[in-house]
Amino acid sequence: MTRNRHKLNRGQILATAVEASGLKKEEAARKAGYSRSAYYKHIDSPDLDFSILIAYGKALRYDFTDDIPDMPRYLLEDPDEIYGTPENMTEAMLIISQLKNKYLELLEKYNRLIEEKWKEAREHS
Repeated sequence: MTRNRHKLNRGQILATAVEASGLKKEEAARKAGYSRSAYYKHIDSPDLDFSILIAYGKALRYDFTDDIPDMPRYLLEDPDEIYGTPENMTEAMLIISQLKNKYLELLEKYNRLIEEKWKEAREHS
């Protein structure tokens, strides 16, 4: 089976995300750890390295994996910034419970997605 796949331009995807963020290009680049001139090189690169996109993704709080399915997943925020550092056992148990619930929610979504893909595969065979 041959698939007609068009190649994604990662630099253009970055440019679109920066524009949508409302930040100035220089500010977006600085937050990602790059210069303004580096930003222009990045948006001109159709095969921009994932590590660079991850830096911009974290700076913009943008998930590029929605646009580039084969890109590795990454955390947009540091878990310590989200949940804080517990000061006692009760707080630690609460954080563990929150993380467990989030994990179970994601696992359910993943299982639904797998089921959908299996159904699609069976329908096409």
